[in-house]
Amino acid sequence: MKQLLPILIITFLMAGCASKRNYNKAQKFDEAGLYTDAASLYFKSLSANKNNIDAKLGLQRTGQLVLEDKIDAFKSKYNNGSAKDAVYAYREAENYFKQLASLGVKLILPEEQKEYYQEVKDRYLDILYQQSMKALSLDEFVTAEAQLKEIISIDKNFKDAQSQWVIAKYEPVYRHGNQLMLSQQYRSAYDRFSTINKATKGYKNSIELQTQCLDEATVTIAVLPFGYKYRGSRNYTTMMKERVVSELSQLKSPFYKIISDEAINSVPGWTQTKDQAMALKYARHQGDNFEAKAILAARIDNYQKMAGKLNKNEKRGYLKQTVEVINPQTKVKEQKVKYTKVRYYEFEQENTVSISLNYELNRVDRDELAFADNFYGSKKDHIHYARFDGDYKKLVAGTWKYIDKESAEDKVYDSEASNSRLHELFTNKKDIQSITTLENQVLKECMEHVANSMVKYQPEN
Repeated sequence: MKQLLPILIITFLMAGCASKRNYNKAQKFDEAGLYTDAASLYFKSLSANKNNIDAKLGLQRTGQLVLEDKIDAFKSKYNNGSAKDAVYAYREAENYFKQLASLGVKLILPEEQKEYYQEVKDRYLDILYQQSMKALSLDEFVTAEAQLKEIISIDKNFKDAQSQWVIAKYEPVYRHGNQLMLSQQYRSAYDRFSTINKATKGYKNSIELQTQCLDEATVTIAVLPFGYKYRGSRNYTTMMKERVVSELSQLKSPFYKIISDEAINSVPGWTQTKDQAMALKYARHQGDNFEAKAILAARIDNYQKMAGKLNKNEKRGYLKQTVEVINPQTKVKEQKVKYTKVRYYEFEQENTVSISLNYELNRVDRDELAFADNFYGSKKDHIHYARFDGDYKKLVAGTWKYIDKESAEDKVYDSEASNSRLHELFTNKKDIQSITTLENQVLKECMEHVANSMVKYQPEN
């Protein structure tokens, strides 16, 4: 609340400044007799600050003059016999009247002009209505829809324009849906009737037709027990099948329905079919007795989980220190770099999960392969870090042979690049993602891949 208060104060002050600025400009136009421009600026001033009484009074006076000009324009068009122009001229005046009323400025709109407007409006709308009815009779739906839409925008209660507009708008959609049904494009037809029903809550028998299309378009799917290529994958078949069934059951598309195991097992002899090829042959032989229109068969070709061991390796380096020494010749204290041999440890581990799945959807009702696809995915996480019982920022890369004596094999690599690489190991992450986490990530990708294959399947193409 404390943070909001300054914002509100600034907003209020800015609005006040804008109101005053527009009011001052409006006064200049007002004094020059340019009341149309003055009214526009008074309106902006009052919109910025509804408590600006001076702006309200200015708008009351100049706005009435502007309204009278608009009424005069209506009279002229009415007298000249242009019904359409007269209607829109009066609507412009009426809208201006309402616009100012929303700011509390009440203008005077002559009652007798309302009567003239009503008369010319009915005359114009009757012409439009007759034209739209003729267009409808000639199946010129686009023209009729536009004309009826205009009628409704002016007077929504004019005759039966609302119901006629529904015909003009949705009759061509309805007819197209029926044509699609005749060519057995039930999904496309379903979309057409769905569009109609969402907008109209039913046009003719569009609700029944949409239901019929859905019944025809829905692919009921039986999911076979998953097979496996290698015995090591056998233990994952049940889990993989359950995950696929769950994913497909959540598809937002209305055109897929997974048949439960109970429904599949109710078919005589189904539980005795162990081989996938034999199961497919059996289902086709059953024909109409088999509930599902399609069978999803899958085989796990690979399912590997490799949990790496955390390896600990001793490393050798140097601790860099700056010490004070006395120069034996000058007897003066000097700064000297000292490298002390030390041990630190590097740790490394890698976890990997990989899954490979082959799957296909066979249409039992059509005796055809709908699609075949495969998925391969892997996830791994790798950690490589170092630990040191001391200040790692003072460590220097290098090698040595003996910790307590010098050797020709001792090497110090005290450079910015090598030290940066070494110090980075101490800041690397030390927690590795578990096998379970990696497995769930790959499974999620696999399930989405299978679901996407199903969604992409367009049986009508």
